[in-house]
Amino acid sequence: MIRIKVFKNTTLISFDKKESLDLQTSKHFKHQMMDILKKPFTNLFVDLEKVDNVDAEGLNTLMAGQRLSEMNQSQLSLFNVKEEVLESMKKYDLDNYFFFCDRPKPFSDDLLMV
Repeated sequence: MIRIKVFKNTTLISFDKKESLDLQTSKHFKHQMMDILKKPFTNLFVDLEKVDNVDAEGLNTLMAGQRLSEMNQSQLSLFNVKEEVLESMKKYDLDNYFFFCDRPKPFSDDLLMV
C-alpha cells in the first residue's frame, strides 16, 4: 500500500509495509507517481525506507518518473534509500539521474510519522 501526503506543492510517497519495487508493485506505484508529476513545478519525495530491493521494472518506473519530472520542471527526490536499492541503481549507472536527500525539508517529523 502506498501512502501519499501533500504539503503545498510538495508531495511525499511512502510505502506502509516492506516492499520490493518489482513487476507486481511497480504498476500501481507508477500510476500514483505519474499522476502527481503531471502537474508542473511539483516536488515529489519518494520514501524508500521500506523498499528492500528494486528490479528492472522498478528501476524503469523510477526513471519514467524522473523523465516526467524534468519535462514538467519538477523535482523527484529519493530518500531513505537502502544500500541494496542503491547498488541496483549503480549497476545500471542510474544513480546519477536522481537527487538523494536525507530528509524532505517541508515535512516535519510529526507529518512524516502520520
